[in-house]
Amino acid sequence: MAPALQLLLCFILFMLIHISVMAVCARALGITVRSVSYGVGPILLAVGKVHVRLLPLAGNVVLKDTREEMLYDDDPCLDAYNFQPLWKQVLLPLSGVAVLLALSLGIMGASGWDGFLAAFGQILHGALAPLSTAQALLGDGETFAHTHGFAPVFALFALKLCAFNLLPFAALNGGQALLAIARGGKPYVVWEETAAKWLLLPGLAILLAWLVAFGWYGWQAISA
Repeated sequence: MAPALQLLLCFILFMLIHISVMAVCARALGITVRSVSYGVGPILLAVGKVHVRLLPLAGNVVLKDTREEMLYDDDPCLDAYNFQPLWKQVLLPLSGVAVLLALSLGIMGASGWDGFLAAFGQILHGALAPLSTAQALLGDGETFAHTHGFAPVFALFALKLCAFNLLPFAALNGGQALLAIARGGKPYVVWEETAAKWLLLPGLAILLAWLVAFGWYGWQAISA
């Protein structure tokens, strides 16, 4: 299988598992799920609360949350995410990553743990040098894809993406868990919106740098 196709399938499978686990976990914890989206962009298919969108590269689970919606005054909000005990507010955003991490380590064994720990530095160093360091890392990934089957390729990819999602930036699972801890389990604090905006910027910068790296790597491959 071509590495580009493997990468696309890895993205899709990671997204499906990640979003599904979070949605199931929310229901199990007694939190109301407003919608579940697989992918981004225009909706291709809607079945109840589940939406399948055009681009299968991301997704999200929308929960009942008084910070995001107006609720009736007589609603006790017992099923709202931000009214849950602290452990639930931390567990839920980490649930998808935890399952994927366990699955990937089960496939790769001890070497997978080393790859996971190394991923944090690789992500940051690659983002700082998208046309050099990131290119070397992508080259290593392509070599691995050429010499291994889909299961270990997915496991390695998932380990790297788990590390990215655990970075302490807003919109990432690590940042969501960090903000929940900083709130101390409170439903709302006045400084959270400002903090979330500032924590969003580094994550976006890293993501954009890696998009540039992927784009340049693909262009170089096509031009070769």
